[in-house]
Parts: sequence; structure tokens; C-alpha cells
Amino acid sequence: MERNTMDTYYKILGITPEASQTEIKKAYFKMIRQYSPESDPEQFQKIREAYEYLKKTDNISTGPAFPMLSDPSAQYMADQITRSLQAGDSKTARDTCEKAWKLFPDNIQFLYYLILAQRECGNTGKAVKNAEKLAEREPENKWFQKELAISYMARGFTNKAYFACEKAYNLGCRDIDFILIYASECFDYGEYDTILSILLEVSRQDKKWSKEELPEIFETYLMLAKVSQDRTEYLPEITERLVLFLEQYRLYIPEYIMEISIIFSNIYINYIGNTKYFSKLGQVFPTLEKACRTEEEKEIVRHLLWEYNFSLVTNDSRLGATMKRAYDAFYGI
Repeated sequence: MERNTMDTYYKILGITPEASQTEIKKAYFKMIRQYSPESDPEQFQKIREAYEYLKKTDNISTGPAFPMLSDPSAQYMADQITRSLQAGDSKTARDTCEKAWKLFPDNIQFLYYLILAQRECGNTGKAVKNAEKLAEREPENKWFQKELAISYMARGFTNKAYFACEKAYNLGCRDIDFILIYASECFDYGEYDTILSILLEVSRQDKKWSKEELPEIFETYLMLAKVSQDRTEYLPEITERLVLFLEQYRLYIPEYIMEISIIFSNIYINYIGNTKYFSKLGQVFPTLEKACRTEEEKEIVRHLLWEYNFSLVTNDSRLGATMKRAYDAFYGI
């Protein structure tokens, strides 16, 4: 797809090309509240098209595991719904779910998938009502609570979304996509300690991330770097874990030069004090330099390296103010 077409998609959602998957999702929910399929079907279709292209379709989705249905007709409809959702045909999935839920009201999976399809179709009000019904049926089901939280967010009920996210998390929901949504809601309320707690838990996991999960992990470190401006005592751990992560997944660095530069810049801005951990960022630069594929990327890395060296000097307690000003005057841009 041509670059100008992609730019058009970003403009439709009112975001920049640097937007994360969480920001894309939140922008989509905001836009479909403004342009519903009933009030402006043409604009709604444009918004849907933009979202479908920009969202990460190869993401590993997690959710409840429903058993095979004993009734062949019910199972046939369940298979139809799954195929429609996988194909991105939300309208067919929604219509089939509505029929199935009326025919088989004891099979809760039809209500679950109906909520997903309704949100995708822009029927956020109906999705909220059904998500509330779903959560009432099984209050301790983390996946149902998660869908309630996302439905609240899609409808613009930020306060309810925050508390529903909190409950889903406490019930054990650790889906990385959900974690980032929860962290985003916490950010809106200034709950920085909660953000640090849930995102550091992600960074501390001893697991091998799949290639499809890497965008979310980079987003995790970006959010950690941003929130550290108010909690600088966590920067040493954030920095150390970031370096270990980049070393482990260095083969994929060429795909994330821009994301890495933004993360590093946020760390530079917030880092004050001991340079022991900060200096570990220097280990990454040889790999970054080799990963550059364009002159623009090379310039980004060169500027990052300058910022890194400048931050090392300004945070070095052995150097006096005069020496630091001299360095700034000589090397400053």
C-alpha cells in the first residue's frame, strides 16, 4: 500500500504514524462514538477501513476456551461466527450471534461473541448492555470482566472502564493487550504506581516473546519510560531490563529503530543520578548502528548517541558545573 494511503488512514483516526496499537484502538473507539453507523454510515465505513488496516491483525488473541456444543445446529452456528470474525466480517458475525443467542440462550459463548461483533460494528451501547449481562452471569470470569472493561472504554465510560479493568486484572487477566489498555486507563487517572506495578510484572516475566508480541513489549517499555518521570527510582531496573530485552531480540531491532529512539529519549530526559545502570544503554549502540537501513535511521541513532553521551556527562557527579557547561557549549546542538 502506498505511503500516502497509510497517511490518510492515520488522519482519519486523528493519530500520527508513531501511534501504538493501544492508541490506535482508543482513537477508533473515540471516532465511532462521533460517527455511528446510523448517523454517518459513509464516515463510519472509512473509520472501520482505517482501523482494520492499521490494527495488528496477526496479534495472538487470548480469551475463554469454550467447549464443543452438543447440539449440532448450535455448533454449526458457532463455527460460522468464528469464521466470520476471523475474516473480519463483523456484520455477519453479529447477525449470526443474535440468531444463535435467541435460539440457544443457555450457551453463553454466543453472548460473548455477540459483544465482540457489536463493538466492531460500532454498536457500543448494545455491547455495554450485553457485556454487563455477561459479567453478571459469571462475576469471577476474568475474560468476561475484560470484555466489560473494553466495552465501557469503547462507549467512553472511562470511570467504569478503569474499575472494570482493575477487577479483571485482580481476577488474573494477564493478556498483554489488556495489560496495555489497563495501563492506559491508569495513565488517564494518574495512577503511576499501578502502571509501574503491572508493566514491571510484564518486563520481569521469564518467557520467550513471539515475534507477534514484540510490538506490545516495546509499547510496555515506552510506557514505563514515560511514567518514570514521576518515579525515577525505578529507572535503573527499567534500563537494565530494557537492555537485556534488546540483546535477546537484537535480530528484530531493525524493525523498531523509531520505537527504540523514543524509549531512549524518555529515559534520557528522566534519568538523574547514578550512571551505573544508565551507561548500560551504551551496549546497545553498536547493534543499533548496524541495524540502520536508511540515512534517516542513521541520523536518528547518531542523535541518540549524542544525547546519551550528553546525559552521561550531566549525570556524572564527579564533574563540576563549569565542566558540564563547557561540554554543553562545545557539543550542544
